[in-house]
Amino acid sequence: MGTDMNGSAPIRVLVVEDSPTAREVILALLADEPDIQVVGHAPDGRKGVEMARELAPDLIIMDVMMPDMDGLEATRRVMETHPTAILIVTAHYDSKEMNVVFEAMKAGALDVMSKPTVFDGGIGNWERELVTKVKSLGKVRPKVG
Repeated sequence: MGTDMNGSAPIRVLVVEDSPTAREVILALLADEPDIQVVGHAPDGRKGVEMARELAPDLIIMDVMMPDMDGLEATRRVMETHPTAILIVTAHYDSKEMNVVFEAMKAGALDVMSKPTVFDGGIGNWERELVTKVKSLGKVRPKVG
């Protein structure tokens, strides 16, 4: 395992996102960060749960609305089998479906943030927020319990 410029191991991230466009945006953004290493990506929750078990990432970035297994169920399963810090990134954050935030936290996610929109003050603000959250949450080690 390599180290970042500070001499510590990079934060290992798994991205679970069904939208190819959103997944590529997240992957490209994280690729520019020397202290973050994307160890894999999955197109749905079921594959994300499998990859979490195989790759043991420090943090999982998880979408909510996905085929086969949604992000809430995937979060529950990851937390049951291999507790990992999870950041939910969803388009439903500011919608009438606000219960998604509460359900995500109940399932074991550490934080929830919205996907960017053109009304967010530019993608640059969203990018900074995502990187900040990955760097802080990637150091958290959830416990079984």
